[in-house]
Amino acid sequence: MTTAAVLWTGGKDSALALHLSLNRYNIRKLICFVPADNRQFYAHPTQFMALQAQKIGIPIDFLKISEPYKARYRGQIEMIRDCGIEVLITGDISTVGGMPNWIDEVAAGLVGVHKPLWELDRGGILDTLASNQFEVVCSLSYKKHFQPTITGRYLDLELISELKQLPIDACGEQGEYHTWVLEAPFFKASVQLKGTRIVDALEYCYLTYESAI
Repeated sequence: MTTAAVLWTGGKDSALALHLSLNRYNIRKLICFVPADNRQFYAHPTQFMALQAQKIGIPIDFLKISEPYKARYRGQIEMIRDCGIEVLITGDISTVGGMPNWIDEVAAGLVGVHKPLWELDRGGILDTLASNQFEVVCSLSYKKHFQPTITGRYLDLELISELKQLPIDACGEQGEYHTWVLEAPFFKASVQLKGTRIVDALEYCYLTYESAI
């Protein structure tokens, strides 16, 4: 079976891409590209992703990226290839801002790229998450799209229905919102958050927590 790694963000799309690829590839690891200066992103903190990897039972590598970005990405992907990975699996759904798909570009000639969600119907993707009992919470959402905020809300049938009716990409592919996956069919145990609170920033609201187990 072809060896693969999943490009991991901790969100619903990378998790669903993993789920849809389990019977097709030998998935050896999760990969997350992170800034070389170690700054954290509110939507996708590395400590949360590390905990997810433990719950899933697949190791995660955090690979540092700095300028010049294309050369650094290709260098890291060469290292991934040299470790025996033949395919990168991504949860990308479509182009962002009309730009070409970045992973296709930087992986060209090095490894294959599998995009199981590419250009699928957005409502269908959300319905698949619900029908497979993914537990997903919104980790960050932009105020220009959501008033009141959806940060902290779970991606249940009610929220899915609301997202389908809004004039946005219902899956948040253009950055409208971000998510954390707390439970999925391939998790050995769910992630439990304690002391959650919503932080109101200038342009967005994000979710934080005191501890996670």
